[in-house]
Amino acid sequence: MYAYLRNVAKNSPVGTFVRWWKRRWRPPFVGTALDPIAQQHLAYDRDTIAIIRRVLRGDAVGVDVGAHAGVILRAMLAAAPHGRHYAFEPLPHLAAQLRADFPQLRIYPYAVGDTATTTTFLHVVNDPGYSGLRRRDYDRPDPVLEEIPVTVVRLDDVIPPSEAVAFIKLDIEGGEYHALRGARATIHRSRPVIVFEAARRSTGCYGVTAGDLFQLITQDLGYQLWTLAGWLHDRPPYTWAVWEAHWLSGEEYYFVAAPASATG
Repeated sequence: MYAYLRNVAKNSPVGTFVRWWKRRWRPPFVGTALDPIAQQHLAYDRDTIAIIRRVLRGDAVGVDVGAHAGVILRAMLAAAPHGRHYAFEPLPHLAAQLRADFPQLRIYPYAVGDTATTTTFLHVVNDPGYSGLRRRDYDRPDPVLEEIPVTVVRLDDVIPPSEAVAFIKLDIEGGEYHALRGARATIHRSRPVIVFEAARRSTGCYGVTAGDLFQLITQDLGYQLWTLAGWLHDRPPYTWAVWEAHWLSGEEYYFVAAPASATG
């Protein structure tokens, strides 16, 4: 099977996904069944792509924060080939690869937050998908950390006010709350569907509580919350009690925030 996967065309959607999968889940899973964490990541990617296909059309605009190897960005481009998509990836080698893979798109080598500044970024050398502005609880016992300089921007300062954003994905290992705060004008103006990661073990390491994030999304932004599958199947949005339970347990850590009228 692995010999076959290596022969998949480099720039095909499958090829991009395979390269990402091999980077993130290297030796422990080669030739074995994926562990539950890997399975859940794959399910979240599948559901995120399904949401993108419902939300983005034609020239609609998407924003990918934490673009990494470009799996989600490629899905955005496929769904809305004429859209002006924006991608943010602070790891220099990944940003360079994204520029090579997507020369027609806007690729920004920046981290995203609620304050424009320069700081250090924690590159997890042996598992780059866990890299972020702060140390989080890692799912591996041996993270190798490297501090690199990074520019932090607010989405409101980068996305032009004339841009009607339809979709935002945030996967930045704990920084999602601050990225949302830095995008409030864009969100209030455009009312995009937002897919984001959040949990006590990641977002909580940024000094954010379940209540902070719930209030930002439901009160400040006027949105409702779902799991990815819940939004896709038009289930009722989260109550506070269910949201808090998932925050504490980590049973679900990828969510959809959307205006009530934007259910799947």
